[in-house]
Amino acid sequence: MRRTLHLTLPALILMLIVTVPMVMAQPDDMAGEATTGPERSELKFFTVDHSIFRYDDAHLQLEVYALIDRSYLGLEPAHDDGVQARYEITFQVLHNDSLMIGDSWVRTDWSQNDSLRAYGQKIPELVKYMIQPGDYRIAVRIVDEVKNQYFVEEYAISADPIPTDGVQISDILLASRIEKAEGDVAEFNHNGLLVLPNAERMFGSTNPQIFYYVEVYNLTQADTATYWIDRALLDDRGAVLRRFERRVRNVPGTAVVDVDAFSAATLRTGVYTLRIVATDIMTGTQATADRNFWVYRPDEDIAIVPRIDPGFDVDALTEEELEQELSAIRYLLNDRVRKAMKDLEGPSAKRSFLGRFWSVNDPDTTTAINEFRQEYLRRLQIANDRYGSLQREGWSTDRGRVLLLHGEPDYIDDHPFDGTTNGAWQVWEYHQIEGGIIYVFVDRNNLSEYTQVHSTKKGEVNNPYWYEIEFSR
Repeated sequence: MRRTLHLTLPALILMLIVTVPMVMAQPDDMAGEATTGPERSELKFFTVDHSIFRYDDAHLQLEVYALIDRSYLGLEPAHDDGVQARYEITFQVLHNDSLMIGDSWVRTDWSQNDSLRAYGQKIPELVKYMIQPGDYRIAVRIVDEVKNQYFVEEYAISADPIPTDGVQISDILLASRIEKAEGDVAEFNHNGLLVLPNAERMFGSTNPQIFYYVEVYNLTQADTATYWIDRALLDDRGAVLRRFERRVRNVPGTAVVDVDAFSAATLRTGVYTLRIVATDIMTGTQATADRNFWVYRPDEDIAIVPRIDPGFDVDALTEEELEQELSAIRYLLNDRVRKAMKDLEGPSAKRSFLGRFWSVNDPDTTTAINEFRQEYLRRLQIANDRYGSLQREGWSTDRGRVLLLHGEPDYIDDHPFDGTTNGAWQVWEYHQIEGGIIYVFVDRNNLSEYTQVHSTKKGEVNNPYWYEIEFSR
């Protein structure tokens, strides 16, 4: 029997574990797009993965993992000094398009100050459900309650039955840390072990140890019974790179747990597969499980684009096009990530950054294109055509920035210069964002160089007296 799971698209990772109180709430309805409440984030700021184990002869245990990019969460002052992020996370399992089970809770993530929240730090989340074999959809929504933004990740899975005869093997759970559990570790407890899943399955310079957890079932019980665990590391073409020493074990029961770790220190940037084969010596039956993962080393001067599919060929970009695209995505980055991008040296590192950025923000990895990038570049071209000049490209203007972030406004209240004021102005209305917002732009010199002077969107410049200031001079 072979069980294989495919890799979800990764981002840079540095695991950070945060212990916070849990507050359970009713699951939210995640069907369709929200028209009120939080605004959908332009960026996907977390990654989702899952594993399946046997629960009993008729049921499976589905584990769903989320890994949240800590640096993208909004911050607010904490009551006991420092700063904190607040987010609500909702897990749902759907069967035949109907909600079957779900949970929701709110987390508070505290730190002493903003500077301690470095780019690449992650917060793990996990939930476990008992299910029957069948086809399901997993949906995970996280609401950043400080930014008042949300994102939803949803995908289909097939939960195959695990037979009760012949040796069988579970999915391989790849983790950033496995150790003996000390005290209450809640949902991260696996048979007395603290297991911290790595939902991105990204390892490398900052996360060099690759831990795994796997369960083997239906082993023959006898005084002299033994079983083998054979492990191999495969490259992205399926060729064996390394075979690990065979593990020979006595059979303590019909089901056993195998846990180990190996180093990624000698692995170059790329995608790999861990293959585990369990053999029951008494019967000679075998079961195989595969799990792929990524290794990323930012200091390696090699192209990783063929192994990370962002939905386009990054290598095909000229260096000028590369620089232009990196500049154009700056509106989508927070200060920490923007600084990390600015510090990149050399075309290879910049191509890797751009490829990872678009990969992580691909809304549908089952298609051959990256819809998010395609839409963003479409808006960029419109901005350049409408608002560009000899001095500036259109996307770098105030109106170009807003168009890139939000698309076409629902309505433009245009006031061209008519001699009664010192300039022209426009009011852009977006009816579906934050319950309705506006942007105000003023052309102070009547040269079609519009400057943003006011907005009702959270986080933007807000000056309700803009008219008096601009036109009373």
